[in-house]
Parts: sequence; structure tokens; C-alpha cells
Amino acid sequence: MSSEAYALATYGHLLKVMHTCAGLFIWEFLITLDFEWEVYTGRRPWRWSFIVYIAARLLALASIILSLVGFNVTREFGCNVWLRSVLVTSWFAAASASFLLVLRGVAIWGRDTRIVAVTGSFWLANLVGSFYVTQGHTQWVPVLRTCSISGTNEFKWSIVINFVEDFVLLGIMFFGVLHKRNATHLWNMLYFQGLFWILTATLTELPSVALSFQNINDSWNLMFQYPHLTLMVITSSRAYRDLFQYITSDQDSYPTRRKRKPPRMRAAPSGRDVQVTVTKTIEFDVELRLGEGPPALPSGIEDEESGYESHELTKEEQQIRTLELQMKQDLEI
Repeated sequence: MSSEAYALATYGHLLKVMHTCAGLFIWEFLITLDFEWEVYTGRRPWRWSFIVYIAARLLALASIILSLVGFNVTREFGCNVWLRSVLVTSWFAAASASFLLVLRGVAIWGRDTRIVAVTGSFWLANLVGSFYVTQGHTQWVPVLRTCSISGTNEFKWSIVINFVEDFVLLGIMFFGVLHKRNATHLWNMLYFQGLFWILTATLTELPSVALSFQNINDSWNLMFQYPHLTLMVITSSRAYRDLFQYITSDQDSYPTRRKRKPPRMRAAPSGRDVQVTVTKTIEFDVELRLGEGPPALPSGIEDEESGYESHELTKEEQQIRTLELQMKQDLEI
């Protein structure tokens, strides 16, 4: 296969990857709009970090829509303006997603000033890397009836800076999670979110760095840029949204357990078979508000009207519950 035929085939693969990522992100964006609506309507409390969350999603959506338009319009248009617009929106979307990571790490470490300084410095260094939006070249190709992008090997140092920054921030965040290991549901959430975050960054950023230095052709240099943008913004926004919903939920993770007490057996009339009623003991959670204690019933006392017995938390469960409530307060950003 000639080099031109190979480049054309690779360009076709790039378009397929871009359209797949666009479809995935738009689907994710639409199915999660209910969370934003809850915040806008006051059903969930407002947090200033919500602005960063919105910025990451909207900028990524703008970049994807611009890409769809640019790669599918068959009439000649301003290719240079289009490319700069795609680069600016995609980079600031990725930067916003990284800032959500900064906020997570700072909150986990209890807003330690040293952590603030280190994570802030790396994030600002990544901002300096935004100079790549002026790099690369594009021109209209009549034969292909689309804008052809060239000079993408110039992006490699900006990609490397972003790669290093993300993994430093991920390392600080995940080490903080390990440092505060405990038996709470919240810690498990932070732990598995951190693992998935690291896996996503590794699978999307490492190939981008390797391909940019290989510089096979411009399509290969861009091949993992769309998966990186799409998956990192989705991962960051999902991690933020799940934590936000968990923290602002009114439901207690360690509620007082209540157990139905089996009814008393009644004596059967003389001369008849004795009927025995077999019951199952059912345990379920009783919703508590944050900061409230368990229900008013003393431990082991039966509620005659409802037929339930109240069982207080064990000392260990009370300690875990207290620890989780403290973690929720620390992670409010």
C-alpha cells in the first residue's frame, strides 16, 4: 500500500473513532442532565465546584460538535478558525476535568496548604502548555472536500505536559485515599473511583504520548486525542457527580436496624390440629437525616403499633458512621 493510500485509510479510521466518541459523549451528556436540573432547581445544594463540572462538560460538548461539523461539512469554510476553536475548547475542557481532580485531592488531604501548592503548581504548568493551540496547520483539500490537518507532531510536548500533570495529580489523590483507609462506604467509593480514573488516563494518554513521538502520520497523532478528551471528561464528571450525590444525600449509610417481631402463637381449640405460623425475620434500613441520632425506641424495645423491634448500632458501627459523616464534611467542595 502506498503512503498516500495508507494515510487516507488511517484518516478514515480517525473519522470512525471521532464519531464513536462523539456519540458516546452526547449520550452520556443527555442521560445525566437530571443531576444539573436538580442543582438548578434547588433540589440539591449549590457548590462553587459545580461551575467547574459544568465547564468541563459544556466545553467538551462544544469541541465535539465543532469536530462533527468540521469533518462532515463538504463546502469550503475557514479551516484555520475551525481548528483553533476545536483546540481551545478541547484543551480547556481537559483542563477543567483536571481541576476537578485537583479539588478531589485537596479535599481528601484536608485542604493541606502543601497539597494546594503542589497540585496548583502542576495545574498551572499545564495551563502554560496551552500554547499548542497556536500549533498545527490546516487547509481545505478539494479532493477530500474537508480540512486537512498537518503539523500535529508539534503537539507532542503539550501532550507530555498534560500526561505528567494528570498522573501527578492522580498519584496525590490516590495516595491520600490510601492514607485514609477505613471501612466506610465512602472510602470504598473514593478508592474504586481513583482506580478507574488512573486506568482511564493510562489507556488514553499513554498511547497519545507514544504515537506523537512515533509521528507515523497526522491521523495517528490525533487518533487517541478524542478518546482521551471524551473518557477523561466523562470519568471526571461521573466521579464528581457520584460523590456530590452521596455527600448531599439525606440517607444514612449506617442506619439503625429494625426487625419485625414474630406474632405470638395462639392456642388451638380443643380437638383440632395445632396450626403453627412460620415467619421470616426481615431487616431493612430506616432513613435518617445527617446529624440526627437513631430512632427514639430504646434498644430491644418493641414498637407495638408497627410490630418492629429497634436495635441500636454496635460500638464499631457507630464509630464507622461517625467517621463517614466526618469524611462527608471534609469532602464538601
